[in-house]
Amino acid sequence: MRKLSVILSVALAISLILSACSKSNDASSSAETPSKGSASVSNKEIPIKLWIYPMMNGIKGDGNGNPDDWAKEYARQFKEKHPNVNVSVELLDWGGGTEKIDVSIASGSPPDLVYTINNFGGVTKYGKMGVLEPIDPFLEQADWDDYSEAVKGAMKYNNTTYLWPWLKLVSGVAINLDLFKERNAVDLLPLDRPLRDWTFEEFTKAAEAMTFSRKNGSKPDVYGTAVWAKDAPYYMYLNGVTNGGNVLNSAFDKTTITEPKFVEGVQYSIDLANKYKAAPPGAAGLTATNVNDMFLNQQIAMYPSFSNIADQVKNAPKPFEVAFVAPPHGPGQETTAWNNVGGFIAFKQQDEEKKKMVMEFARFITNTENSKILKAIAVFPARNSTGNLYGDDPVMSYFDQLSQYGNSLFSRAFGMVAVSDWEVELQAMLTGERSVKDGLSNLEKTIQKELK
Repeated sequence: MRKLSVILSVALAISLILSACSKSNDASSSAETPSKGSASVSNKEIPIKLWIYPMMNGIKGDGNGNPDDWAKEYARQFKEKHPNVNVSVELLDWGGGTEKIDVSIASGSPPDLVYTINNFGGVTKYGKMGVLEPIDPFLEQADWDDYSEAVKGAMKYNNTTYLWPWLKLVSGVAINLDLFKERNAVDLLPLDRPLRDWTFEEFTKAAEAMTFSRKNGSKPDVYGTAVWAKDAPYYMYLNGVTNGGNVLNSAFDKTTITEPKFVEGVQYSIDLANKYKAAPPGAAGLTATNVNDMFLNQQIAMYPSFSNIADQVKNAPKPFEVAFVAPPHGPGQETTAWNNVGGFIAFKQQDEEKKKMVMEFARFITNTENSKILKAIAVFPARNSTGNLYGDDPVMSYFDQLSQYGNSLFSRAFGMVAVSDWEVELQAMLTGERSVKDGLSNLEKTIQKELK
């Protein structure tokens, strides 16, 4: 289910660097040209262990093959340039991958490179542990200039850069237009606005209008939206950000999760289920998979998701017309989206020559040309120099526009706490076991421990 969080939801963003970067002429050339001092200077064998998650199948990511084929192909191409470098590829499980990495660190045998994504908190967690290799000496100025601010926000822990960014993704709200037309409620949607943005109040009105019984029974069999506690809980906490709050301050050294704006925003998530009754009952026990299935079965009219839900809709039991809008925001606030950045982190290296090759391989995977494979999974490359991969595709064009409003501070901070901790508190809030303020206070204590 972590796979759904990352790829569907797909389950990825973070801070600054400049002073330690060397310079190059342009982003495209830096992506293809080895950085200073990167070439292997001997013929000794250099083994590199790369750990990835199953994100795409086949050499080209087109579904024809195995989930590690594309990485093995990049390893083969890299070996052509550096014959003494042998890259081995190992697949991690979305559910237990982070635990396996932790075990490898504890045993003193971590991989050389591993894929991580913002909401997994790899940069923050392992950067704090001191087990990551800084990439500052290898990052060119042109690399830095090739990333948007949202991507830059994913790269650092404190003042050290650890992440080679590869992909970026952003979430919106998927809309079942057929259901809205059935209820003559299309005018409640912000489809005529440039960013398709709207307020909590407007969203609530639409959600209530779309909660009904097709059989005119006493209980709804269609709900306006969805609230759930298990897997991808960041969607529920995102309302704290769209209401003007956040988990941490911009300096990333103080918890702000119990400040009024964030509390009120999360309370809105709870109210959608418990006060307005615009979401399926039993939200505390629902998973993101449950909700996704309900949306595909036309039991839910609006569902926070990523662009590739459109492909799933085409294969639904009864396909329907889908549209996308921005997440709702609090009064007086600007549009904010869940923003995620995925990339590669390198663990500490003792051998200088191997360190250079590890960094060069990370650069190779994430360069302008090789990043274009990400089109296969309907996400955006982290580098601006890849250009527009989706042409006039209206869905991807909209998500590209929405990506400019992604909040990387939230996704980075979210990764500081285990997903299970976020889930437990959300379940307690939804069942009434704890108030929103008390649940967030518990999370605050956990975050403060991480900040020390």
